[in-house]
Amino acid sequence: MSTGVFDAYELPDGVRCLQMLNSVNVCEGFSVRYPSLDDSDKDVLVKLLIEGNAAIKNMPVSEIIQAIGKVAKRFMDKDDPLRHEALEIMVPTAGVSSEMAETILAGMSADWTGEKLTELLEREFASPAILDCFQRIDSGRSQMAYGFTFNLTVGSGTVPGVGVTALIRALLLKSSILLKPGLGDVALPVLFARALREESEVFRKCLAVAYWDGDKERIGDKILDKAGVVVVYGSQETIRSIRNQIPKTTDLVAYGQRLGVGLVGREALSEMEALQTAQKVAMSISTFDQKGCVSPQVLYVEQGGEVAPVDWVKVLASAMDELEKQLPSGALSQQEVIGVQQLRAAIELKQLAGTGVLLYKGTHKSWTVIFDPELSLKWSDCKRAVYVKPIADLMIAKTLLVDSENCLQTVAIVGAVSRKENIAASLTQVGVTRVTSFRQAPWPKPWWHHDGRSVFQGLFKLIDVEDIID
Repeated sequence: MSTGVFDAYELPDGVRCLQMLNSVNVCEGFSVRYPSLDDSDKDVLVKLLIEGNAAIKNMPVSEIIQAIGKVAKRFMDKDDPLRHEALEIMVPTAGVSSEMAETILAGMSADWTGEKLTELLEREFASPAILDCFQRIDSGRSQMAYGFTFNLTVGSGTVPGVGVTALIRALLLKSSILLKPGLGDVALPVLFARALREESEVFRKCLAVAYWDGDKERIGDKILDKAGVVVVYGSQETIRSIRNQIPKTTDLVAYGQRLGVGLVGREALSEMEALQTAQKVAMSISTFDQKGCVSPQVLYVEQGGEVAPVDWVKVLASAMDELEKQLPSGALSQQEVIGVQQLRAAIELKQLAGTGVLLYKGTHKSWTVIFDPELSLKWSDCKRAVYVKPIADLMIAKTLLVDSENCLQTVAIVGAVSRKENIAASLTQVGVTRVTSFRQAPWPKPWWHHDGRSVFQGLFKLIDVEDIID
C-alpha cells in the first residue's frame, strides 16, 4: 500500500463517536490515525471494559479458544480479505518488506490456532476447565484460576504480532483488556480485535485496542488506577516510567529489551556443513529484520573446525546477501540510514588500522557482517547487523557474557550437540533462559518460559476451597 490511512483503534460498544483524531505519518503517503482521549473518555472506556468483564467471565474457555482460533485461521487463509488487509498494512506500519510481512504473519498466526491454545492451557493448568469452575486438585481442596478484571497491556511495537499474543493471553484468562500497541505493531492487534467482535457479542464489550503516542500522552490515572495488572513490553526507561505511575498495589509484568546471542560449534563448520550452517544463521538474524528480542546480534564461532571462523564469516556474508534477495529487508528511516553509515565508517577505520576487523556489507545498507577478533561483547542496534567473534571453546562464552546478565535471554546454538546441555547449564550463570536452534530462535512455542517464567505468570490468581473439617 503506497498511500492510505489506517485507523489504529477498536473500542467497545458504548464509547462515544470519536470526533478528535490525531494522525502520524509512518512513511511517505501513509498515515495512522488514533483517538484523542481525554480523562472523561478514558473513564468511560475503563468503566465499559470492567462492566463487560462479566460477559467473558461467563463464557466457557472452550468457546473463547474456538472464537480466537477462527480468527487465526482467517489470517492463515490466503484467500481471506482479512489476511490481505493485514499484509497490506503491515508493510508501511511495521516498516517491513511484503515478503517479510508474509513470513511474520505465517509464523505468528500458527501459534494462535485453537489447537495450539488448547495445548498451551493444558501445559499451564491441570485442566483448562479450571478457568471455568472449581476443579478437584487433591484430597483436601478444589481450585479455580481467574484473571484480573481489567488488564492493561502496553506494547513496544518492535515485532508485529506480539500485541495479538498478549491480547490472547488476557482473553484466555477471561480478563477485559486495553491493549496499547506500539506504532510498529498496530495492524495485527486492531484487525484481530475487529474480527473477534464479529465472532461474538462478548468481545464487543471486554476488548479495546488503541494506539497513542506515548511520548506525548501519558496513559493517565483514570486507566492505571483501575488496572488489576499492567503488562509492559519495552525499554527499561519505559518500564521504569510506567512503574512510577501505577499504584503500589498494582501488579506489574515487565518484558524489557533483550540481547540475542548465537553460538556456532566447530562440528557445524565442516566443509560440507559450513554453508548450511551459514544459511540457518542468516535466516535467524534476518527474521523480523533482527528487531526481536530473540534475534541473534552477536555470534561466537568456535575454532578448530574444518572451516576457520575468519573464513566462515565470508560464507555467512554470502548467505546474508542471498537471503536479502529472497526476503528483503524493510525500508530504513533516515535515522536508521545514518546509524548504518556511522557503524560502517567506524568499522572501516578499524579495518584500515590492521586490527584484524573485517567488514562485509550488502548494497543499500541492507545487511552488515563484522568479523572482530576482540572477544568482548559488542552489538549494534542497526537492522541485520551482526558481530562475529572467534572463540577457542564455547564453554567460555559465559565469561564473555557476564556483564550483560540483565539483558540476556535467548541463545541459539548449532553444532556441539553432545555438549549442548553443559553449555546451557553454564549459561544459567549469566541469566540465559532459553537455549535453542537458530531455526527455532525466532519462533518460541506459545508455552515457552518468557524471560524464565510462565507466559501467564502475574496475569491470574488461584483460589482454593479447602475441605472443611470441624
